[in-house]
Amino acid sequence: MGDGDLLVLDWRKSSACDPVDCVEVALMARGVRVRESTRPEGNVISVGAVAWRDFLGALCARTLEGPP
Repeated sequence: MGDGDLLVLDWRKSSACDPVDCVEVALMARGVRVRESTRPEGNVISVGAVAWRDFLGALCARTLEGPP
C-alpha cells in the first residue's frame, strides 16, 4: 500500500478524544492502521488482527500497565 492509499481509508476516532491527545484507527482485512489524529500526514502504525484484538481485550479488562 502506498502513502497515497492511506488517505482513502475510513479513519475513525473515538468520541471520547480531546482535541490534542487522540489516535485514529482504520480497519483493514488483516488488522488495523493507527495514526495520530493531529498529524494525519505523519507516521502510520500497522497492527495485526490478533495483536489488535489482544490489545483491546487488555484495555477492556484494564490489565495494561502504565509507565514505570
